This record gives sequence, C-alpha cells and structure tokens, in this order.
Amino acid sequence: MDLFGPTTLASNQAEGKKSRYEAFRFLTDHSGAWAKRRTELCDAIGFNGDDVRSRVVRVLEGDTKALDHYEGRGSLNHVKEARELWEREKDARARPPAQRPRKVKPKRKTVRYMEARPKVLALLDRPRTVKELSDETGFSDGVVRTVLDKAIEKNTVEKHGHEYRRVPDTPVAAAAA
Repeated sequence: MDLFGPTTLASNQAEGKKSRYEAFRFLTDHSGAWAKRRTELCDAIGFNGDDVRSRVVRVLEGDTKALDHYEGRGSLNHVKEARELWEREKDARARPPAQRPRKVKPKRKTVRYMEARPKVLALLDRPRTVKELSDETGFSDGVVRTVLDKAIEKNTVEKHGHEYRRVPDTPVAAAAA
C-alpha cells in the first residue's frame, strides 16, 4: 500500500513522498538494512523475501498481472508514480559514482561555547530548566547542557531537580537567597 497505494494517511505531501520512498527501498533493495528487514519480516509470516522483491520489481517493470493475487489491488492506484520512482532510481544507480548527485547535508551553524556561555548564564537570574534556556537562547539542548555542566564543575551553577540556578557569590548573598 505504501508504494502503490495512496499516501493519504501521511500528514503532508513531503511525509507521503518519504513514506513511498521508504516502502520502495524496503521492497526493492538487494542488500542493506531495508533488504535485511524485508527478509526478517517475510520469514516471520512465512513468505520468501526474494520472491516478494521479485514480484514488486515485475510490477515496477510493467507487468500488469503480478498484482492480480493481491486482494486490495483496487486501491493500488498509484502504480504509475512507483514506476517513475523505479526508473529514476535505476538511472541514478546506472551512473558511475562520480556522476551521481551527492546528498549534501546543510551545514549547521556551530555555536562556540564562549558564545553560548554568557547568554545561558545571564538567564539564570532565577531557576530554569534546560528547555526554558534552550527556547530563550535558541541554542540546542546539547549546547545548553554543555554550558551548564561546565558551570556546575566550576561551582557557579547548581542543579535542583530539573532546574538550574546560579550559586550565590558570597556568604551574605547565600543567606539572602
């Protein structure tokens, strides 16, 4: 259904495309994690994973009878999109590796500790959680935790439950708190 059927259960179009692509990989990959998972699940229900892959590939290659035994075939009304995906993937795999488009992850803006530290510590005028500090500074939870952990090591911040607060500077300030 995820490959050949409608993606109406997806919350948006991008999620639907991703679902179709993952089903495509699960059903057609020769090796790797998707192929291994297909084999495991097929074994669990008494099917041969290679036979399932073979039947799906036949449909993708244009065989109109390969789905005849499937009871829900009336709802498989997106075979054309699956075949287009198959052709695109075959073309991409046929290219030499140097000519394949590379997936480039967008660079994340790196946050320096020295940049984050004063902004996080300035907000500790009252007890706050990591989430509150992260939301207010825009830094990831990991960055905020790093700042807090180092401040705890230096005894400038203390943790009470889920909240962090500054350690008072002097005995007079501690008595006032």
